Amino acid sequence: MAFLQNINLGKLTDRLFYTLLILHVIPLFFGKYFITQDGPSHLYNAVILKNLIFNSQSIYHQYFNVNTTPNPNWLVTAFYLPFLAFLPPFMAEKLFLLSYIILLPLSFRYLIRQINPQSSFISLIIFPFIYNITFYLGFFNFCFSVIFFCYSVGYWISLKGNLNIKQQLLFILLITITFFSHPISIFMEAMLMGVILISWFYSDLKSKKGDNKLLMKRVLGLIVGFLPSIVFFFMFLQKSGSAIVFTERNLKGYLIYLFQNFDISYFGETDLILNTIMVLLLSILLIYNIIIRKKNKKWYQNDVLYIVLLIFGFITFFSPEEFAGGSVILVRLVLYGNILAIFCLAIANYPEKGKLYLSVVFFCFAIVYLGFRSSRFLKTNEKFNEYMSIGKYIPEGKTILPFVVLKSNSDGSPLDTIRDIDINVFLHASNYIALERNLVSFENYEAAQTYFPIQWKRGINPGSYFPEYGENLMDSSISTFAKNTGYWPDYILLWKLPEYASNDNLILAEIKKHYALVQATEHKYARLFKRL
Repeated sequence: MAFLQNINLGKLTDRLFYTLLILHVIPLFFGKYFITQDGPSHLYNAVILKNLIFNSQSIYHQYFNVNTTPNPNWLVTAFYLPFLAFLPPFMAEKLFLLSYIILLPLSFRYLIRQINPQSSFISLIIFPFIYNITFYLGFFNFCFSVIFFCYSVGYWISLKGNLNIKQQLLFILLITITFFSHPISIFMEAMLMGVILISWFYSDLKSKKGDNKLLMKRVLGLIVGFLPSIVFFFMFLQKSGSAIVFTERNLKGYLIYLFQNFDISYFGETDLILNTIMVLLLSILLIYNIIIRKKNKKWYQNDVLYIVLLIFGFITFFSPEEFAGGSVILVRLVLYGNILAIFCLAIANYPEKGKLYLSVVFFCFAIVYLGFRSSRFLKTNEKFNEYMSIGKYIPEGKTILPFVVLKSNSDGSPLDTIRDIDINVFLHASNYIALERNLVSFENYEAAQTYFPIQWKRGINPGSYFPEYGENLMDSSISTFAKNTGYWPDYILLWKLPEYASNDNLILAEIKKHYALVQATEHKYARLFKRL
């Protein structure tokens, strides 16, 4: 690598950073939609909300109400709504995903530079985390909340917590937007800022530069900044409840989970190998930093982040898996664990040669990682195109009841491995068909939750009749739903090969009582039934 010796490090890292930024945008344009598990539901419900507000003749008025309680998980809908006024839905989704892909690295780099401007090259590590498991699960509100977490904490650190009125108002806005994205990121902001504030106070005491007025101003600034979000959060709990569900975890399994970095892994063994390499790289750098500090007997004020990382690992192990209706908490916390670890790497200064070599290593790893992921995204698109092809056979303005009758891998192929979290990218894909054909989808799970903008009208909620996966469909579920609500689904859509489902005869017997097969896709992955 002799040719690297005369290169300007700052210019090199900038070029590597923006090259990766451009390359990571490309997968978004592999197809009309970038298919994720819950992403179709977010877009579909934004279309419903637009119609409820601006179209008094819409069919959706018969089935849905607007949820007026200020809740988390509203950011995606708020983003989509203005763009849906003049853009087709798939373009609005493209803009949202494009914003996420661009802003996550930029916000992360901004925060890294507030921690230590000399370690901005560390921000290259974030790129493999862009297409993390929460993104592929379609948890877009949470994904975007990480962006506001970075900007909120970075902004506060840049001002040393000493805010004037204008700065305080901007800080309140950033924190509040984070709340309307996802409450876990609010928790992370409060924890990180609180610990940093304590470290500042301790440092001032140690240097005998303590200023009680400054301390009170900092504390008051944090309280005022978080106050609106605290009020909104209690309003949310009042409606949603505060039920907590814990899952039993053993230490060995938890450590394996962390070591294989399951929070960004979902594409099988090759993915696990790449993510294990990522964990080893981060671990080696963390150990190196600790050894250098001990050797030089030099510690930094922000080394308190190492303590935060250890405490956070303990909290994550004992964290619930569900709270107030929200679920899949562990993977979100583990993602933040990785982010905290990277922050720790940015605290100290590195030799110029070390920065140079690490920048190249981070860049090459991100390229390999993206190349592997992109090939799997393309594979998913092939099956997704077959899925969408069934939509043209459904007349506009009808109702549809979609089922996934066999769980599949994250790329849509038959399930052949067991994961703690199975990603089924076709679970809610019918919502893309529904929004294109102006259909009412009885699979709309968001409308059954208390924390999304759209809710089913009283007495309709199909979620209490139909399982998320079709292989668990109970006998007479469809007729019972029709009897109690007065609505027969006009069409039923089955995805995957039903002959591989253990209770296939039961599923088809239930359907064939009242429906007839009218269309199947090329490989018979999708079958469409019409009401007799």
